[in-house]
Amino acid sequence: MINYRQNLASLLLIALAFGFLYASVMTKLGVDWWSDENYSHGLLVPFVIGLIVWREWDSIKTAAGHGSIVFGGGMVVIAVLLLIAGTLGAELFTQRISMVMMLAGLAVYFHGLRLLNLLAVPFALLLLAIPIPQIVFNRIAFPLQIWASQMAVWGIRLFEVPTLRKGNVIEILPRGSMQTISLEVVEACSGIRSLMTLVTLALILAYFTRRSEGGRLGNLSSPDLLRAFALMVLAVPIAVLTNAARVTATGVLTYYYGKQATEGSWHDLSGWLVYVTALALLLAANYLLIKIFRSGTSGEKSATHTARASVRPMPILPVIVLLVAAGAAVNWFAFRSEATPSRRSLAELPATLGDWRQKGSEFRFDTGVESVLKTTDYTMREYTLPDGRIANIYVGYYGSQRTGATYHSPQNCLPGAGWVMTDPQYIGITTPDGRHFRANRYTLENGPYKEVMIYWYQGRGRTEASEYTDKLNTIWDSVTRSRTDGALVRVMTSVGGDEAASIQAAKDLSASLAAALSPYVPE
Repeated sequence: MINYRQNLASLLLIALAFGFLYASVMTKLGVDWWSDENYSHGLLVPFVIGLIVWREWDSIKTAAGHGSIVFGGGMVVIAVLLLIAGTLGAELFTQRISMVMMLAGLAVYFHGLRLLNLLAVPFALLLLAIPIPQIVFNRIAFPLQIWASQMAVWGIRLFEVPTLRKGNVIEILPRGSMQTISLEVVEACSGIRSLMTLVTLALILAYFTRRSEGGRLGNLSSPDLLRAFALMVLAVPIAVLTNAARVTATGVLTYYYGKQATEGSWHDLSGWLVYVTALALLLAANYLLIKIFRSGTSGEKSATHTARASVRPMPILPVIVLLVAAGAAVNWFAFRSEATPSRRSLAELPATLGDWRQKGSEFRFDTGVESVLKTTDYTMREYTLPDGRIANIYVGYYGSQRTGATYHSPQNCLPGAGWVMTDPQYIGITTPDGRHFRANRYTLENGPYKEVMIYWYQGRGRTEASEYTDKLNTIWDSVTRSRTDGALVRVMTSVGGDEAASIQAAKDLSASLAAALSPYVPE
């Protein structure tokens, strides 16, 4: 057993060095917990972890054994490398994962793998409180939106309310009205927000209702470990179903009471009702799982730990030096000013692009959409050819992606508005000055409408079709050029009666647009 009073000074030094290394990471994570409703449960996670550590303190002291230089030291070094890579590449998720790995590495370095096993649940809770990358988040959120809207439409029709679904948009004609009201099933109503909270609560609930102690992971017996996993899996359908029920109720009330049912006190109250209902279902599911897995606990024996008279102290100086040196480098880069190349506003984009002429004025999103896009600058407008063909362009420019603001792929946004994306292909584009690049091409359908879409990522002298390749390039340019700026560029035009002609028209406009963007999207 370790005498922690004698090692208080060492613990304080480690804590200070850790805080110095991860100061900017913890600050930004705290801000996200406070402002991002998807991860607001993160504000409570440190307190829950503190409670778990306090309850298990005796077990922690007896589980602490000889440290491991190989495993613990290796984890510490890898964590430092991840932090440096995440900082250089403006990737918040990598930085935050590095913080969790550093904590785990320090535990193993000083007290061995046995202690890490005992603290598996606190580390899992910390991981669940870390916001996942936006690219991954969009992949998760959109299917949930579609499932929630599909179930909501089914539920609304059970009440004989006429409704029409287009993607994640539900259209309802209120009784006695001549104008439809559109209900958009956004992330908040899709279950993604309550999902992250419910999965975390499922693990907490399973841990504090465990039937016996001891086991291979997290001081949980095998039946309790299986129950925890099953409860976390069940949190997914519970989140989606309860949110679908919320949309169903909103749709039915919209039919009878109009738009007032979609806003104000009812909207806020329904959100709280969803959480309460979901929590009640989670508690019921946990009760049933306890009954199911009860038979497996009869043979479990609580693990007993034999206290050690002494533990060989691990060298602390190398760890302090590494953390402080890495902290100096990381903090210098984190607070280093990012290069801001001169550029012109996208509002000044030429009204003439090749044979295309601008039609009308720019389209502007409402403040809610703009807050989601988080662009530094954007333009969306229509261009027309002499033969009457019309095309829509969108350019969203980000001056910096270091703080998490990044592109919203059309693969996530357009289907949510009711468009079905088919026939994905790469297409070659050649600009008037002879530059060749590859872009994405899709066919879009929404009821009677059929469009061709071409989009790509452009900036810092690069033009890429893949958002993942562009992300790797962003990391490289962040290191070598101190720049993470770039733009998403999209062109859409109607197929009409000649798909080949529409594709060629979209290619021509894409080529002229790409060539004209340099003053607005710096190279």
